[in-house]
Amino acid sequence: MQRILFLLPVLFLFFACSDDDEVGFDVPVEFRKISFDPIPGGAVMRYRLSDNMDIFRIRARYKDAYGRHLVKEGSYLTDTLLLNGFTEARADVPVQLTFLNNALEESAPLEMTFNTGTAATVALFENLSVNPFWGGGFNIIYSSPTTVEGTVHIFYVGINPATQREDNILLGSYPIAEGGDTLNFEIKQNVANLKVIVRTDDFEGNTVKVQTYEGIEYLTMEPLAPEYFTFSFPESLKIEDEAHQIGVKYLFDGQKKGANYRKNYQKRDFYKFGTFVAGPYAFNERFIIDFGTPKVPAMLRGDAFLYHGNYYPNPTNPNPNMDMFVANLWHGVYTSRLPAKIKVYGTNAADPTKVPLNECTMLYKLEEDPRWSNFYDNAWCRYSDFQSGPMDYMKDAYRNRTDQEFEEAEPISLDMKCNFFGEAFRYVFFVVEDTWTSNNQGWMYPNGCEENLMEYITFDELEVFVKKEY
Repeated sequence: MQRILFLLPVLFLFFACSDDDEVGFDVPVEFRKISFDPIPGGAVMRYRLSDNMDIFRIRARYKDAYGRHLVKEGSYLTDTLLLNGFTEARADVPVQLTFLNNALEESAPLEMTFNTGTAATVALFENLSVNPFWGGGFNIIYSSPTTVEGTVHIFYVGINPATQREDNILLGSYPIAEGGDTLNFEIKQNVANLKVIVRTDDFEGNTVKVQTYEGIEYLTMEPLAPEYFTFSFPESLKIEDEAHQIGVKYLFDGQKKGANYRKNYQKRDFYKFGTFVAGPYAFNERFIIDFGTPKVPAMLRGDAFLYHGNYYPNPTNPNPNMDMFVANLWHGVYTSRLPAKIKVYGTNAADPTKVPLNECTMLYKLEEDPRWSNFYDNAWCRYSDFQSGPMDYMKDAYRNRTDQEFEEAEPISLDMKCNFFGEAFRYVFFVVEDTWTSNNQGWMYPNGCEENLMEYITFDELEVFVKKEY
């Protein structure tokens, strides 16, 4: 009996010590000054440890949107800690904070709460629209926070070619763009009642949200003959030189692929081009199409020469017999006058030459890196008339092909399909901001060389399309 009574205080002391170990050391008051700022998909915790070198880490324990127990740690070297893993905006999320000393002992827990912002994987649905696009396709326009993470997947309901059954057909997967994006899609299948599915995932592969959009209009376009619109641009940029067959009339003569140039070259009229060129200093100027009355714009199609394998004189290598007009016009490289950066706008303003661009509706944008290395791999006109492009000088040159081969060849065109908002415009205009191989550091390999200091632009043919009305 005496032994039992002797053990009781010992056991009591043991458990008291154990409780103290579990509780840990007390948190200094100055470390309790912790704040939280909501951000998309979580919160930023702000803390400060640097005044006391005995404590060098902070640990946060919380549950994310999927019920997972997460542990995040920060050190004395920083003053913020990211608490992520959330989708919808939430208030008063519990978090348990502890501090670690140099012996890796953990302090008593500090219970706090924080609020989160809506993640980009959810927020984009708040300002997302699915609009009809040309040829039975559609476009998706969305806005998103400046802090983004995750992926958006775009499907439509169609017939699976492998099973011949209705299925969700994936059109593409894209990182969510900071601030938002516009995605255009063409559908090969003829789908009478288009149904689009948008799904977002976080970067861990968790599906965050799925939404279906139905009742999307089927859009078709039709060409507008040149007699039904007028085309204008600044007089200072106009080049009318019939001796070389350069002029506005060649832009709407129905001759594509450099047909005029090919015929002239075969007749040994080497410097008659039968095409349109504007300049010098045509960058950032407005080339305006006036419908007369508002129409829904569908597409502008700018055509380029096929590869003819011809020589364009270069003014940097002069000789007494060189035609300097032609040399300055092309600078040795036809494709250096074709757009790498171009925007199309619509407006109903009284004066389309003066209305600020931010008051116009942007309908199309091409914004490519104009350097030679990108041209060679990705340019829409890389197979056009450039001897240093990805073409075989003898085999691919259409000056050596038959008329039938030339007629059967696919044109090289830039299809500037307009975003559809259901709005009609009297004026549509394009602005060229840069052309291919026109960079200012061209002497550095592999960027090519500066070929368009005078900022000329060209299209061989310009076709205008509007929405077809039934």
